[in-house]
Amino acid sequence: MDDASVLLLESTPERSGALARRIRSLGGYRPLAAKSPEQALRLVEEPHLGVRSVLLSPDFPFTDPERALTRMRSLCGTRRLRFIATGVRPGADTLARLRAAGTELALWEPYDDARLRFQINRSLAAPEQESVRREQRAPTDWRARVRGGGREKEALVYSVSPGGAFLATPRPSMRGAQVCIELPLPAGSLSLEGRVLYTNVPGNLRRSDLPIGMGVVFDTPSPEAERELRFTVAQTLLMLVV
Repeated sequence: MDDASVLLLESTPERSGALARRIRSLGGYRPLAAKSPEQALRLVEEPHLGVRSVLLSPDFPFTDPERALTRMRSLCGTRRLRFIATGVRPGADTLARLRAAGTELALWEPYDDARLRFQINRSLAAPEQESVRREQRAPTDWRARVRGGGREKEALVYSVSPGGAFLATPRPSMRGAQVCIELPLPAGSLSLEGRVLYTNVPGNLRRSDLPIGMGVVFDTPSPEAERELRFTVAQTLLMLVV
Protein backbone atom coordinates (compact mmCIF):
# COMPACT_ATOMS: atom_id res chain seq x y z
CA MET A 1 0.00 0.00 0.00
CA ASP A 2 1.34 3.44 -0.88
CA ASP A 3 2.03 5.82 1.98
CA ALA A 4 -0.75 8.37 2.54
CA SER A 5 0.29 11.99 1.98
CA VAL A 6 -0.17 14.20 5.04
CA LEU A 7 0.31 17.96 4.61
CA LEU A 8 1.96 19.88 7.45
CA LEU A 9 1.21 23.57 7.88
CA GLU A 10 3.41 24.45 10.85
CA SER A 11 4.51 27.81 12.23
CA THR A 12 8.28 27.24 11.76
CA PRO A 13 10.53 24.93 9.70
CA GLU A 14 11.86 23.45 12.96
CA ARG A 15 8.39 22.42 14.08
CA SER A 16 7.60 21.06 10.61
CA GLY A 17 10.77 18.99 10.64
CA ALA A 18 10.14 17.57 14.11
CA LEU A 19 6.54 16.66 13.28
CA ALA A 20 7.54 15.14 9.93
CA ARG A 21 10.08 12.90 11.66
CA ARG A 22 7.46 11.70 14.15
CA ILE A 23 4.97 10.91 11.40
CA ARG A 24 7.57 9.17 9.25
CA SER A 25 8.60 6.96 12.18
CA LEU A 26 5.02 5.65 12.48
CA GLY A 27 5.15 4.16 8.98
CA GLY A 28 2.39 4.30 6.40
CA TYR A 29 2.39 8.08 5.91
CA ARG A 30 4.32 10.55 3.76
CA PRO A 31 4.59 13.96 5.47
CA LEU A 32 4.78 17.00 3.16
CA ALA A 33 5.68 20.35 4.73
CA ALA A 34 4.49 23.62 3.16
CA LYS A 35 6.49 26.77 3.89
CA SER A 36 3.87 29.23 2.62
CA PRO A 37 0.14 29.45 1.85
CA GLU A 38 0.96 29.42 -1.87
CA GLN A 39 2.96 26.19 -1.57
CA ALA A 40 0.16 24.63 0.50
CA LEU A 41 -2.30 25.29 -2.32
CA ARG A 42 0.06 23.80 -4.91
CA LEU A 43 0.62 20.62 -2.88
CA VAL A 44 -3.10 20.10 -2.29
CA GLU A 45 -3.82 20.60 -5.99
CA GLU A 46 -1.32 17.94 -7.13
CA PRO A 47 -3.48 14.89 -8.01
CA HIS A 48 -0.59 12.41 -7.78
CA LEU A 49 0.01 13.39 -4.14
CA GLY A 50 -3.62 12.81 -3.18
CA VAL A 51 -3.48 14.86 0.02
CA ARG A 52 -6.52 14.20 2.24
CA SER A 53 -5.16 15.05 5.69
CA VAL A 54 -3.74 18.41 6.81
CA LEU A 55 -2.14 19.16 10.17
CA LEU A 56 -2.64 22.88 10.71
CA SER A 57 -1.01 25.14 13.28
CA PRO A 58 -3.18 28.16 14.17
CA ASP A 59 0.01 30.23 13.67
CA PHE A 60 0.43 29.27 10.00
CA PRO A 61 0.53 32.57 8.04
CA PHE A 62 -2.85 32.51 6.31
CA THR A 63 -4.19 36.03 5.86
CA ASP A 64 -7.76 34.72 5.82
CA PRO A 65 -7.84 31.11 7.18
CA GLU A 66 -11.50 30.49 6.37
CA ARG A 67 -11.08 31.58 2.77
CA ALA A 68 -7.77 29.69 2.41
CA LEU A 69 -9.15 26.40 3.73
CA THR A 70 -12.22 26.71 1.53
CA ARG A 71 -9.92 27.24 -1.45
CA MET A 72 -7.85 24.19 -0.51
CA ARG A 73 -10.96 22.02 -0.37
CA SER A 74 -12.11 23.25 -3.76
CA LEU A 75 -8.75 22.28 -5.29
CA CYS A 76 -9.19 18.68 -4.10
CA GLY A 77 -12.07 17.94 -6.47
CA THR A 78 -13.78 14.75 -5.30
CA ARG A 79 -11.23 14.13 -2.55
CA ARG A 80 -12.37 14.92 0.99
CA LEU A 81 -9.85 17.12 2.79
CA ARG A 82 -9.86 17.17 6.59
CA PHE A 83 -7.89 19.46 8.89
CA ILE A 84 -6.37 18.68 12.29
CA ALA A 85 -5.46 21.67 14.45
CA THR A 86 -2.09 21.16 16.19
CA GLY A 87 0.05 22.83 18.83
CA VAL A 88 -0.82 24.48 22.12
CA ARG A 89 -4.56 24.78 22.65
CA PRO A 90 -5.43 28.40 21.74
CA GLY A 91 -7.99 30.75 23.25
CA ALA A 92 -11.71 30.85 22.54
CA ASP A 93 -11.46 33.37 19.67
CA THR A 94 -8.93 31.29 17.75
CA LEU A 95 -10.93 28.12 18.36
CA ALA A 96 -14.01 29.84 16.96
CA ARG A 97 -12.08 30.88 13.84
CA LEU A 98 -10.80 27.32 13.36
CA ARG A 99 -14.34 25.95 13.60
CA ALA A 100 -15.62 28.58 11.18
CA ALA A 101 -12.93 27.48 8.73
CA GLY A 102 -14.18 23.89 8.97
CA THR A 103 -11.45 22.44 11.20
CA GLU A 104 -12.99 19.66 13.29
CA LEU A 105 -10.17 17.56 14.73
CA ALA A 106 -7.42 18.55 17.16
CA LEU A 107 -4.05 17.42 18.51
CA TRP A 108 -3.29 19.72 21.42
CA GLU A 109 0.12 19.39 23.02
CA PRO A 110 1.34 17.30 24.62
CA TYR A 111 0.20 14.28 22.61
CA ASP A 112 1.71 10.84 22.18
CA ASP A 113 2.26 8.82 19.00
CA ALA A 114 -0.93 6.81 19.58
CA ARG A 115 -3.03 9.98 19.41
CA LEU A 116 -1.03 11.24 16.42
CA ARG A 117 -1.63 8.02 14.47
CA PHE A 118 -5.26 7.82 15.60
CA GLN A 119 -6.10 11.35 14.45
CA ILE A 120 -4.35 10.98 11.09
CA ASN A 121 -6.23 7.71 10.48
CA ARG A 122 -9.44 9.43 11.52
CA SER A 123 -8.88 12.25 9.04
CA LEU A 124 -8.11 9.79 6.24
CA ALA A 125 -11.12 7.53 6.87
CA ALA A 126 -13.83 7.56 4.24
CA PRO A 127 -17.31 8.62 5.40
CA GLU A 128 -18.65 5.11 4.88
CA GLN A 129 -15.92 3.70 7.16
CA GLU A 130 -17.03 6.04 9.94
CA SER A 131 -20.71 5.18 9.53
CA VAL A 132 -20.23 1.40 9.75
CA ARG A 133 -18.18 1.50 12.95
CA ARG A 134 -20.46 0.15 15.65
CA GLU A 135 -18.74 1.69 18.66
CA GLN A 136 -16.84 4.89 19.30
CA ARG A 137 -13.21 4.28 20.16
CA ALA A 138 -10.47 6.49 21.53
CA PRO A 139 -6.65 6.43 21.66
CA THR A 140 -4.89 5.88 24.98
CA ASP A 141 -1.39 5.65 26.43
CA TRP A 142 -2.25 3.01 29.03
CA ARG A 143 0.05 0.15 29.94
CA ALA A 144 -2.05 -2.98 30.36
CA ARG A 145 -1.26 -6.41 31.76
CA VAL A 146 -2.34 -9.26 29.49
CA ARG A 147 -2.63 -12.87 30.68
CA GLY A 148 -3.24 -15.89 28.48
CA GLY A 149 -1.89 -19.36 27.84
CA GLY A 150 -0.19 -19.42 31.23
CA ARG A 151 1.84 -16.31 30.45
CA GLU A 152 1.66 -12.63 31.35
CA LYS A 153 2.96 -9.67 29.35
CA GLU A 154 2.66 -5.92 29.16
CA ALA A 155 1.04 -4.17 26.18
CA LEU A 156 0.31 -0.59 25.22
CA VAL A 157 -3.41 0.03 24.72
CA TYR A 158 -3.38 1.87 21.39
CA SER A 159 -7.15 2.34 21.31
CA VAL A 160 -10.18 1.23 23.31
CA SER A 161 -13.94 1.04 22.84
CA PRO A 162 -16.75 -0.34 25.01
CA GLY A 163 -16.49 -3.57 23.03
CA GLY A 164 -12.76 -4.11 22.67
CA ALA A 165 -9.24 -2.75 22.37
CA PHE A 166 -6.20 -2.80 20.13
CA LEU A 167 -3.08 -3.73 22.06
CA ALA A 168 0.32 -2.75 20.70
CA THR A 169 2.81 -5.50 21.53
CA PRO A 170 5.73 -7.12 19.70
CA ARG A 171 4.40 -10.52 20.87
CA PRO A 172 0.69 -10.68 20.03
CA SER A 173 -1.25 -13.78 21.00
CA MET A 174 -2.64 -16.04 18.29
CA ARG A 175 -5.95 -15.25 16.64
CA GLY A 176 -8.77 -16.81 18.64
CA ALA A 177 -6.76 -16.97 21.87
CA GLN A 178 -8.56 -16.19 25.13
CA VAL A 179 -6.90 -13.45 27.18
CA CYS A 180 -7.51 -11.48 30.36
CA ILE A 181 -6.68 -7.78 30.18
CA GLU A 182 -6.05 -5.52 33.16
CA LEU A 183 -6.96 -2.01 31.96
CA PRO A 184 -5.72 0.93 34.09
CA LEU A 185 -8.73 3.20 33.62
CA PRO A 186 -8.65 6.66 35.24
CA ALA A 187 -11.31 5.58 37.74
CA GLY A 188 -9.44 2.40 38.67
CA SER A 189 -8.17 -0.88 37.29
CA LEU A 190 -10.64 -2.95 35.26
CA SER A 191 -10.15 -6.65 34.51
CA LEU A 192 -11.83 -7.95 31.34
CA GLU A 193 -11.89 -11.29 29.58
CA GLY A 194 -11.56 -11.21 25.81
CA ARG A 195 -10.67 -13.01 22.60
CA VAL A 196 -8.05 -12.08 19.99
CA LEU A 197 -9.99 -11.14 16.87
CA TYR A 198 -7.03 -10.36 14.60
CA THR A 199 -3.31 -9.67 14.72
CA ASN A 200 -1.10 -7.16 12.92
CA VAL A 201 2.33 -8.67 12.43
CA PRO A 202 5.25 -8.11 10.03
CA GLY A 203 4.66 -9.51 6.56
CA ASN A 204 2.72 -8.93 3.36
CA LEU A 205 -0.62 -8.58 5.14
CA ARG A 206 0.54 -6.11 7.78
CA ARG A 207 -1.63 -2.98 8.08
CA SER A 208 0.65 0.04 8.00
CA ASP A 209 -1.96 2.24 9.71
CA LEU A 210 -1.71 0.21 12.93
CA PRO A 211 1.18 -0.72 15.20
CA ILE A 212 2.29 -4.31 15.62
CA GLY A 213 -0.17 -5.97 17.98
CA MET A 214 -3.61 -7.50 18.26
CA GLY A 215 -7.26 -6.54 18.24
CA VAL A 216 -9.23 -7.98 21.16
CA VAL A 217 -13.01 -8.17 21.55
CA PHE A 218 -14.28 -8.21 25.13
CA ASP A 219 -16.47 -11.09 26.34
CA THR A 220 -19.70 -9.39 27.48
CA PRO A 221 -18.36 -6.87 30.01
CA SER A 222 -20.62 -6.07 32.94
CA PRO A 223 -22.98 -3.07 32.62
CA GLU A 224 -20.79 -1.18 35.12
CA ALA A 225 -17.62 -1.90 33.13
CA GLU A 226 -19.31 -0.91 29.87
CA ARG A 227 -20.51 2.37 31.37
CA GLU A 228 -17.01 3.16 32.61
CA LEU A 229 -15.52 2.41 29.20
CA ARG A 230 -18.12 4.54 27.41
CA PHE A 231 -17.47 7.46 29.76
CA THR A 232 -13.69 7.18 29.33
CA VAL A 233 -13.98 7.04 25.52
CA ALA A 234 -16.33 10.03 25.42
CA GLN A 235 -14.09 12.12 27.69
CA THR A 236 -11.00 11.30 25.61
CA LEU A 237 -12.70 12.16 22.31
CA LEU A 238 -13.79 15.54 23.67
CA MET A 239 -10.11 16.50 23.86
CA LEU A 240 -9.57 15.55 20.20
CA VAL A 241 -11.98 18.00 18.59
CA VAL A 242 -11.76 21.77 18.09
